[in-house]
Amino acid sequence: MSKVTSFNVIAVILIVLGIVFLLENFDIISGAWLLWPILPLIMGIGFCMLFFKTRKDLVLLGMGIFTGLNSLFFFYLNFTRWSLLAYLWPVFIVIIGITFLVCFILSRKRVLLYLSVILMALGASFIVVFAIATMLWPVTLVLAGVSFIIISIFERKGEAKGAKSVKKR
Repeated sequence: MSKVTSFNVIAVILIVLGIVFLLENFDIISGAWLLWPILPLIMGIGFCMLFFKTRKDLVLLGMGIFTGLNSLFFFYLNFTRWSLLAYLWPVFIVIIGITFLVCFILSRKRVLLYLSVILMALGASFIVVFAIATMLWPVTLVLAGVSFIIISIFERKGEAKGAKSVKKR
């Protein structure tokens, strides 16, 4: 008896999706085009699975998280209005920040945390500015300052941990 792997499951899902999209192309069913973001979602899951299988290349995890989150955002736009992208484009910056945050959690490389905080604050401030009112642009300066304060707090905690480990020796 053969072993069912997660890659086999993904293969079956892709085959089923291909059939569904073919049926729509031949006007047998309708509305399947709204499901196209499932393809990058499957790719993202595949990248994450490769990372967790090997635990070697953090780039695989980053690509998986980034691709998966983007596909979820595309689902949102498919079921609302793509014209919202004119105001919500900063979500892509936030997604990059979240990707760095997840990579930081698994690698503990501090630079990833810094990039994450800065990008999420920048993206959030752009969302506020473009979605609410452009006269709120100074919020970007406030959030940039807050992100630098958060980074300095983490730096101090890191230095304090380093000093404690040196004293123990």
